[in-house]
Amino acid sequence: MKAGIAQNEAARRLASLCAGAGVQPRVAVIAGSGLGALAERVEVARREEMDRVLGVAAPPVGGHARELLLGSWAGVPVLLFLGRYHLYQGLSAAEVATPVAALAGSTVRALVVTNAAGGIDERLQPGDLMLIADHLFLPGLAGQSPLIRPSSQAGIEFVPMRDAYDPELRALARQVASELGLPMREGVYAMVAGPSYETSAELRMLRLLGAQAVGMSTAPEVVMARALGIRVLGISVITNRAVPEETKAPSHEEVLEAGRRAGPLLARLIEQLLPGLVESTTARDTLR
Repeated sequence: MKAGIAQNEAARRLASLCAGAGVQPRVAVIAGSGLGALAERVEVARREEMDRVLGVAAPPVGGHARELLLGSWAGVPVLLFLGRYHLYQGLSAAEVATPVAALAGSTVRALVVTNAAGGIDERLQPGDLMLIADHLFLPGLAGQSPLIRPSSQAGIEFVPMRDAYDPELRALARQVASELGLPMREGVYAMVAGPSYETSAELRMLRLLGAQAVGMSTAPEVVMARALGIRVLGISVITNRAVPEETKAPSHEEVLEAGRRAGPLLARLIEQLLPGLVESTTARDTLR
């Protein structure tokens, strides 16, 4: 793991929590909107409030319990973030990425990020899973990067983002999905800040830019993970149609309900992926 991001207070608290629970996680998972079903698969050794452990204060958001679970899933030591932070809660990008920044110096080598997303590609329907091949981080391009620190803090990280979503882990996900008979498309995820949903003109712009899905999260966490040298696998659950021609207005309740319906399917996929994620990251560490 790269040493460019110093271990912070949140990382020290998380390390103490892991030691106390007797769990040294190899994989971290972030559960997106309405995806609380992922927690049902974890043999929990310790459960804590994310805000308390990470030192972040933010208003509540429906569908995000903001709990941190340490335990075992499919025989793999895991850390599950049940919920996440968002820019639209009035937080900075660095605060949004705190759960990942807290992994500095930890035993975590792979991060699975999940989210609820609107399907810009007309072939995507609510309930579909989309493997994230790449992202468009629109707030990041406009100056809201989690790597931008207060001027009083020394050091600037220039982090390459090519293959941010690890090609080897994506190939593993495609293989496992095929073995399970789960249809899964692959595409580009666009992140906007929210909390307003996109206009038809904005959706046409995102389509022209090459996005297949759009949401309000994930990219800050992925940038931070890459700064730490943690490998990333991303999966979107398509919760609504986000095509410019759609006449039905989206709602947060619709997103949560679609996430709840697709949650067991996503949990099944991740459960089968976990041993392979550990094997792949262990093999790469051995080659270093």
